[in-house]
Amino acid sequence: MLCVYVQVLCGAVAGADEYLGAVAGNASRVRRAPAHHKYTASMTEEEMEATSWKRSHWREMQAILRREGAARDEVECCPSVVQMVETKGGKTPTGLYVELYKDGENTQRLYELSCAPGVKDMPCRFVDSRLYNHSKCVQKYSYSYALVRYTTEVPHRQRNEGHFSVPGGWSMDYVIVRAGCECQIKPPRKAAHRKRLERHRQRRKNRRQEEDDDT
Repeated sequence: MLCVYVQVLCGAVAGADEYLGAVAGNASRVRRAPAHHKYTASMTEEEMEATSWKRSHWREMQAILRREGAARDEVECCPSVVQMVETKGGKTPTGLYVELYKDGENTQRLYELSCAPGVKDMPCRFVDSRLYNHSKCVQKYSYSYALVRYTTEVPHRQRNEGHFSVPGGWSMDYVIVRAGCECQIKPPRKAAHRKRLERHRQRRKNRRQEEDDDT
């Protein structure tokens, strides 16, 4: 009888050990469950889209670095191209339109550094995602010394006479040329302030329309 009792007691203890072991195993598995599932579930649709965009944008920028970095030491945020232009005229810093020198096959050419096609007014590359939509590639300008002829009679004080002149009314002056593609970032505070003002104006406009409808 005692042996039977001991066997029953041992079986009960063994069963309890197995039960506690199963509970502990489940608890450990729960503790090891990755927390990012809960985080992902709590993200809004806009946050998930933003995260996906950041990852794809980062991959795109890395691909550009590998592709363009293999051919040159530096990679531009706003790519530009060097061009030799042959134009009939241009503008001086004072806003006067002038004719550039040309005599048969002897043509005056100027170097310009222009924004690459499809780059001007577009967001800059390699900019932090928080500032990406506030950035823009802008065409910059400078001045180049050239042999010109004024198309209209201009007061002498508005002319920038150069070192020499040639027959036919030609003289030296500066003309505006493209001189690079620059990345500019508009401070988010100003952009946010402008949006608040626009929303305020829109609310006032809607309020006036409602008042007019009531009358």
